[in-house]
Parts: sequence; structure tokens; C-alpha cells
Amino acid sequence: MEYHEKALEIQEKYYSTNSMILADTINRIGHVLYNEKKYDAAIHYYYRVLSMQKRFCPNSYIQISYTLTFIGNILYEQGEYDDALQYYRKSLFIQEKYHEFCHVDIAENLNFIGLVQCSQKNYDEAIHYFQRSLAIQNEFRPFSYDNIATILSNIGNALYYQRKYDKALDFYQRAHKLRENFDATTHVHILNSLISIANIRRDQKQYDDAIKFQQQALIIQKEHYPFDHVNIAAILNKQRKYNEALDFYQQAQEIHEKCCPLNLIDVANGLINIGDILNKQEKYEQALGFQQKALIIREEKYSCCHEKVANSLNRIGDIRFYQKEYNLALDYYQRALVILENYYPSGHIDIAPCLRSIGMILCIQRKYDEALDFHRRALKIYERYYPSDHEELATSLD
Repeated sequence: MEYHEKALEIQEKYYSTNSMILADTINRIGHVLYNEKKYDAAIHYYYRVLSMQKRFCPNSYIQISYTLTFIGNILYEQGEYDDALQYYRKSLFIQEKYHEFCHVDIAENLNFIGLVQCSQKNYDEAIHYFQRSLAIQNEFRPFSYDNIATILSNIGNALYYQRKYDKALDFYQRAHKLRENFDATTHVHILNSLISIANIRRDQKQYDDAIKFQQQALIIQKEHYPFDHVNIAAILNKQRKYNEALDFYQQAQEIHEKCCPLNLIDVANGLINIGDILNKQEKYEQALGFQQKALIIREEKYSCCHEKVANSLNRIGDIRFYQKEYNLALDYYQRALVILENYYPSGHIDIAPCLRSIGMILCIQRKYDEALDFHRRALKIYERYYPSDHEELATSLD
């Protein structure tokens, strides 16, 4: 980074402001900052590059498309999904117009759009883009096994979030087989496949099978990534080894706060992880402290009506519910509901648990008519998104 900045300082003295040599150096600085997760700084450099490209080399369409993609990547990491989608689509439009048909860049952008749609929980749309990306990879780069495995995993994720476990498992297993056969030295990919399969088997109530895959994942994690405390903690958490999981989450948090104090989104995620474990251990006051700190960060980093803020409000509501502080819990759930209904004006599955939580509190408070209304609203959403035999429907009917 230091050398790139020195180079830029020299170039700015000797080259005109329209020099694409300057743009190349600015671009490289953006890449370094992106890799360091300094997203606000990185996007500033990418915007400078994009402005120079449009002013001085407007016919460099493919280079412009790359910069649009880089900006989209940062916005995606920052959780600004609508803006990220806009940049990815602009990039895709250029690439489809000026690249030869089915170029790898097109496949990559289709995959990025799929990831955004998945993050927005538009799972059918996400699968559509992933499958388009996969078709290009299979036809024109059939030996790019790592990319194919990644897209298969992405499709598996979208199906998993839809609770289509059998279909998701098939895609995860296909990805895992490719990685074992052709990418065995990249342990992180195999690790992710094992964790994904373990999650499916757990949700299918195949607990012995799930533990088997979790143990395989834990062995790889400890052998090859002993300092990746978050993943180790996540596996231990799923095995209900809460004390061990908490220790690893706390180690991870110390590292984040020491080495990346400005990456507040990761700091907030770490606080949430610790708070969740403490909640499971019924250490509610401690859990509350961590979740409230995370909420403050999320309110600062995201817009006040972002679903991440609603997520934190719901977590605090859950803790207050377990503490039997029902009025306080109700306040947090209602605040979360307002945000979610504004964030997802067409409705969304995440609204249903919030409605149900409010209904439960109103029932405890013997406000039965109001409680029934909220439960019915939750049931209506579950019926829209889940098959008729899903356990969430059964719970709502109870």
C-alpha cells in the first residue's frame, strides 16, 4: 500500500490528470484497501477510477465494466444490496454487449447478482442467475472445477434457505465431490462443503450423520486454520459445546477489535455471536449487553430501516422475552416489525417470526383477540413461503 501511494504521488506530479497510468495506480490502491476490508476508503478510489474512465476513455467498455463490478463488490460487502445490484447489472449489460457470447466475465457477474438476490432473500431469482452462470461455466470452462463447485454450493445455499433440504443436499454433495477430486489442497472449500452438509443433516434430524460431518470439519479447521476462531466456534456451537464455542468467539473478537477496529460490521457480528451463546447459556444480562452494543453499531453503519437493525432488535426482544420482561420485549419486536414491513413492502418470510413473537406476548398478557390477529398474519406468510407439511406451519396452527 505504501509503495502504491508513493507511486501515485510521483505520477500525479509528472502525468496529466487524464492519464490512465494514474487510473491504474488508483485502481491498485482500491484493490489493496478492499482486501484489507477498508471498504469506505476503497470505494472512494474506485469512484475516482470510474470517473476517469468515463471522461477520458469512454470506449474502454470492458475496463469500465470491471470497475462497476469492483464497486458492486464493496456495496455488497457493506450490505447495500440494492446499490450493489445496480452496479452489477450495469456491468453485466456492458459485458453482454461487448464480450463474445458466454464469456467468463458474464458468468462471474451472473453469480454476483445471484449472491445479492440470495442476500435479499429472493431465492428463486438467485437460483435463476446461479443456473445461468453454471450453464456458461459447464459449457465453456468445464475444467474450472473450483468455480463450478462454488456455484453449485451457491445454488445449494439458496435451496437450503428455502428449506428444500433434499435438493440442497444434492448440490452440496456435487460441490463436495468436485472439491475432493480436483481441489483437495484448498481445505477451506472442503471445510465449507462439510459444514453445509452437516447443517442439512441436522435440519433433517439426521443427528448422527450431522455430527460425523461436523467432526470432519472440525478436524480440518483445527489442523489447517487454527486461528480461524469464528468457524471453529460455529462448529462447536452446533455441537452444543457452548463453553468452548464462547472461548473461540471471544478470541476472535479480541483479534477483530485489535487488528480491524474500523471494520465495525465484523465487530458487530462478533458481538452478536457472543451474545447468542450467552443467551443459550441463560446468561441473559450478559447477552443483552453484547446485543445492545451490536445494535448501536448496526444503527450507525446501516440505515435506520435496514433489516440488519431489525435483526438486532429481534435478538434483544428474544432476551427480554426469556427474562419475562414482556413489555420491553414487545417494544423491541414492534420496532423490528415496523422496519421489516418497510424494508420488505411486498412481504417476506422474516416478518412471520416477528408477528408470531408479538402474538405470543399478547397471549401471555391475555389480549387474546389481538394475539390471534398476529398469529393469523404470521400463518398467512408461512403458508405463502412454506410447503403445507412444514413444521413452522404446524407450530403456527398450534
